[in-house]
Amino acid sequence: MSRIDGVIGRLQRLSGWRRHALLLLLGALLAAAQAPLYVWPLAFVTLGGLLLLDAAAGRGWRSFFTTYLFAYGYFVAGLYWMGIAFFVDAARYAWLSPLPVLGLPLLLAAFPAGGVWLACRIGGRHRGGGHGAVWRMLLAAAGWTIGEWLRSHVLTGFPWNLVGYVWADHPAVMQMASVIGSHGLDLVTLLAAAGFALALRPGAARRARFAALLLPAGFALAVLGGALRLAAANHDMVPGVWLRLVQPSIAQTAKWQDELRQRHLQQQVALSIQPAERTPTHIIWAETAIPYLIDEAGTLRQALGHIVPPGGALIAGAIRRSFDAAGHMTVYNSLFALNGTGTIASVYDKVHLVPFGEYLPLRDWLHPLGLDALAASGIDFSPGAESGPLAIAGLPPVRPLICYEAIFPDEIAPAGQMRAGVLLNITNDAWFGRSSGPYQHFASARMRAVEQGLPLVRDANTGISAIVDPYGRIVASLGLDRIGVVDGPLPVALPPTLYVRWGDIPAILFSLLVIFVNIVIGRRRIKD
Repeated sequence: MSRIDGVIGRLQRLSGWRRHALLLLLGALLAAAQAPLYVWPLAFVTLGGLLLLDAAAGRGWRSFFTTYLFAYGYFVAGLYWMGIAFFVDAARYAWLSPLPVLGLPLLLAAFPAGGVWLACRIGGRHRGGGHGAVWRMLLAAAGWTIGEWLRSHVLTGFPWNLVGYVWADHPAVMQMASVIGSHGLDLVTLLAAAGFALALRPGAARRARFAALLLPAGFALAVLGGALRLAAANHDMVPGVWLRLVQPSIAQTAKWQDELRQRHLQQQVALSIQPAERTPTHIIWAETAIPYLIDEAGTLRQALGHIVPPGGALIAGAIRRSFDAAGHMTVYNSLFALNGTGTIASVYDKVHLVPFGEYLPLRDWLHPLGLDALAASGIDFSPGAESGPLAIAGLPPVRPLICYEAIFPDEIAPAGQMRAGVLLNITNDAWFGRSSGPYQHFASARMRAVEQGLPLVRDANTGISAIVDPYGRIVASLGLDRIGVVDGPLPVALPPTLYVRWGDIPAILFSLLVIFVNIVIGRRRIKD
């Protein structure tokens, strides 16, 4: 181990631009562990490297900037695709693309960095020695978890690419989310990385190295438990339900062209009625798939009613508007369920809107800068009212999720509402082309299925459209940027998971407990 100790020791002593470059590189490599690459060993390598560098940073601002640079590199590399949306209308907005790519990570990185810094600042009274290094890394893992939980809630929240999502294509690991959720999966991944880092820490005794490996060993045992859960999994399907998900793969640049709207509608109708070995009972279209105000177009609704299977429904996204007594218009991003007569049986208005995408925060301030047109061509969408699951003929109670509503773990089952029997996510990821963004979006949605113990039905304009069972396994899917349909059954929901009952409380409480215990131990040592 002497050679490895020497290398790690030299890396810990780096300063200036070399240290900064290493941290940015490690963070960027962590993004490769996320979708679509899923190079999961990089999660342990990069997070372990961060913890080793942070352990040598002390408790001052050097510690904050150690994690900040790492997280900044991670978010820039993982969220580069956000800039692609600005090239849909490149002549007007291409110049703004650096704002989300380089600017947003400046804010996002502050959450894990602030969490790690505060945890080590408040609880880190140990300096030097083996026990000090152990507690330092445990504090860093706890602080990162708390910081990322805050990132999921502050300023409407943005829980994209949580560390735990590196396991979104590994069902055995994903099963932990049914108990501790995605933030808990963040925490156990960081703890396993801390175990590897402690085992490689320069100067550690052999006994301490073996003891440190208990952390990744515990992670491995949890994975084994997930594999056993899958081995005993329920494979039942909802009787009498056969779904058809329509994926037209319409480019965002063509989606709203007046001369193409009718063609796009006809394409989706043709895909909906194409022959199949088994006739579908429910047809599902993507977010804003109907390029007309469907609730104001009775003739169009009647025409669409002809493709609705008997006793089933056509479920599709469209824009909806309403007017108050004064004539002021309100616009919603909505999901409609049509029956065989073309009647609107159910409507859901999106509740959690995308800032800068569906509405512009601080519009009065940003209007003089010419930025007001970024949100829906200058018109803000309004959030819908919270409501329980939708009743759609022939389906279990449906929890609709439009676009990025699927990325919020704690908003899937609002308190006091009846439990749904299926998660239905319609989205339009065409804004982001053939980038990693749509893959990451799908990964997040799959985690919701495991957390809730509910099947996920996901229809995306350009993909990835899929049916996912409550264990996170893909039943049927159609890849990115492909034209076609996904036909398949609807898996039966599981009983409420432990995560449904407890939410993120165990992960946050454990993280706070690590900080509290370290404070107590530190005070006792000072008294001694």
